[in-house]
Amino acid sequence: MRIILALLALVAATAGAQEPGKKETTTFRLETELTVTSEPPQVVDAQCAADYEASYHQRNTVARVESTIRVQSCTVASGEFTVILRIKGEDGEIKVIELDETWARTDDMDVSLVADYPIGENVELVSARVRGRRCTCADAP
Repeated sequence: MRIILALLALVAATAGAQEPGKKETTTFRLETELTVTSEPPQVVDAQCAADYEASYHQRNTVARVESTIRVQSCTVASGEFTVILRIKGEDGEIKVIELDETWARTDDMDVSLVADYPIGENVELVSARVRGRRCTCADAP
């Protein structure tokens, strides 16, 4: 709106200077300056993609679970997962043991974890699985 008013005032000022009957061309150049301020989005607790690989074996009364966690989307990361152990007792009954675990890293190296979980005497380790995996990036991807 201010631009239109300024143009009208300029036209009126130059119109009085013209000689009668003489056409005069006036060229106006409009310049627009637009300033946009924006902040980059902060990446805090951004979800990341992690690949989990796990192997397991029984060592008498414990289950040894070895895990490798690979994260390629960020350097500083942490996460959590649940180890689910299925064991069979002498009576043939299957029992499930769930254990929550956490991990963290501050470099770009894979995370290697080794954990021994007590499973009791006279039982057979049927399987060990990693479930409920979650990974969080602390740096920008």
